[in-house]
Order: sequence, then structure tokens, then C-alpha cells
Amino acid sequence: MALVTGEELAIALDLDYEDEVTAATLDQVAAASDDIVGSLLTTGAYEEEPPACKEAALSVGVEIFQARTAAGGQAVSTDFSAGPYRLSVWLTRRVHALIMPYANVGGLIG
Repeated sequence: MALVTGEELAIALDLDYEDEVTAATLDQVAAASDDIVGSLLTTGAYEEEPPACKEAALSVGVEIFQARTAAGGQAVSTDFSAGPYRLSVWLTRRVHALIMPYANVGGLIG
């Protein structure tokens, strides 16, 4: 079981999953996203795959992929000013509200 797959990422990013290189990249990003979000969830929530957790994993996967493909690993707005680095502590904080009801609070520190 996985919260997000490479094929789901391809659909969200409007990319061709049939290309072997793209598919391998998206599968790797999906696996990383699944590891990151899955590590924050209870075992039961990870196995049940609630929609909120799947959306959180998809969002994290999109951020990881965009960090890989964006210049300097950060978003660039229309006025060409660079945004913050995508793979910071805010990677999971952006989806915190989605996963909080399913979070493994025993793993939270501080």
C-alpha cells in the first residue's frame, strides 16, 4: 500500500507517465513522499489511507518534484523573484492540518 503513486503524481502534474525516465522519477518521488508522510501517521491510518492523508502525500510529492525541477530548487514567481527553498521544515508543515487527526502523537517531540 502507498499513500501516493507515481502515476497519481503524473496526473496531478499533467506529465506523461508512459515515458520510462519520467515514470522512474515519479515513482521515486512518490516513494519519498510516502515515507515522509507515512512516518508521521499511526499504523492504522497508514493502512486505511484516509483521503486527507493521501492528499497530504500528493502535496508533498508535488513539492519534492518541483524542488527537483525548479531552478535552484525553489519557486520563481512571475516577477522572477525567488521563493523560499521548497524542501525545508515547511514541507510537512503545509499539510499538518490534513494529517493531524491521524498523526502518531507519540512520535512528536517538543
